[in-house]
Amino acid sequence: MLSLLAFLVTIGILVVVHEYGHYLFARMFKVKVLTFSVGFGPKILSFKSKANEWRLSLIPFGGYVRMLDEREGIVAENEKHLAFNNKNPYQKILIAMAGPLFNLLFAILVYYLIALIGITQLKPVISRINPVLLQNTIKSNVTVPSQIIAIDGHHINTWDEADKQFNQAVIHKSGFNIQLLPEQSITIDSTILKQHFSKNAYLETIGMYPINYLPVISYIEPHSVADKSGLKVNDQIIAINSKNVANWFEIADAIKTSPGETLSLKIRRGKTDFSYQLVPESRKDNDGQIIGVLGIMPSPDLALLKQNSFTQKYNLIQAFGYAFNECYNVTWFNLYSVFQIITGQMSLYNLGGPISIAKAGGVAISDGIVHFAEFLALISIGLAIMNLLPIPVLDGGHILIYMIEITIGKQLSNNIQELIFKIGFLFVLGLSLFAIYNDMMRL
Repeated sequence: MLSLLAFLVTIGILVVVHEYGHYLFARMFKVKVLTFSVGFGPKILSFKSKANEWRLSLIPFGGYVRMLDEREGIVAENEKHLAFNNKNPYQKILIAMAGPLFNLLFAILVYYLIALIGITQLKPVISRINPVLLQNTIKSNVTVPSQIIAIDGHHINTWDEADKQFNQAVIHKSGFNIQLLPEQSITIDSTILKQHFSKNAYLETIGMYPINYLPVISYIEPHSVADKSGLKVNDQIIAINSKNVANWFEIADAIKTSPGETLSLKIRRGKTDFSYQLVPESRKDNDGQIIGVLGIMPSPDLALLKQNSFTQKYNLIQAFGYAFNECYNVTWFNLYSVFQIITGQMSLYNLGGPISIAKAGGVAISDGIVHFAEFLALISIGLAIMNLLPIPVLDGGHILIYMIEITIGKQLSNNIQELIFKIGFLFVLGLSLFAIYNDMMRL
């Protein structure tokens, strides 16, 4: 019930934000708006203002702003200048872009308010190390736990600051120091790290982690080797090839170094032990090396995570920086995920539909208003990016058509536009049904 409520609230808020962007820009460019609807299909509630009809419709999977348009019906001679189709392409592009723009602005506003309330941050404490990675990169021992005091002379307050400062020092310096408590100084040779990681050298990539990962599965990639074998979330891996494992790094290393080879896993599920024979899938990593992949992720040690967390509040000015930075990071992550799906680096089976949104929203809302607000911002950014994809029916598809009109100097014929939108509709419908199928398979 909580998941259903979270879904309806999420869709309701984000649809209103998105469609109001279209509505506001349409009114700004003197386009007559006929209907503003939250939801599709038969109307549940409606009322008319001087400007237009406001409607709540039955199917809660989106919404629309219906504008006066000669392609959809007869328009009186004295209102033709108010019809959307008679506006210039630049105005049409701005009206189409306004929905995604308002979703991004909404996310920035949410992150800004969250920053004022207080952000949960990780202390710059090294809670776990991967000794193999450390010896291969910086060739130094690190005491666990250790707190990072400074990197390259810059005082460090959070793990996020430490990660960013470390990355920038690797990029711009040939060498630098990390100061730790208990008192210890580590000298980093940046030239070695640049050879291994280019510009992607972070504390985690060299084997330092702010939290401990337990040998317990928290996520299984759909249609992966692990999924097909019958492994389940919350399974504890207690041995690989008859060798007991003490932490997740031993598991990850065994899988990564065994592409195409059979691994014997001993799993504890509740009070019962099971044995599985699995062959990791061979994939290329970012360096082009062939590694083994099962499609599983570990569970964090929540007790340690809580112990190493604190609340950081920002002032009115600092909150703007935090909000824009978060919006940028989430946007970049979404764009990179789209790129990975298009290039085949990420499976389409990772796509989620309304059930996934409802489940995630239910978890977020049960964790409190701040977590739910973060969830709203994430979905709002995702909605903006999805709508800007150059697919007919979506805002991005409309923008593409208007750009073509600018290029050729005239409007596309109604028949061509109808054909393009039918193809786009079938594509979006197929993708939506596939996402719902993924949801059902996860259930």
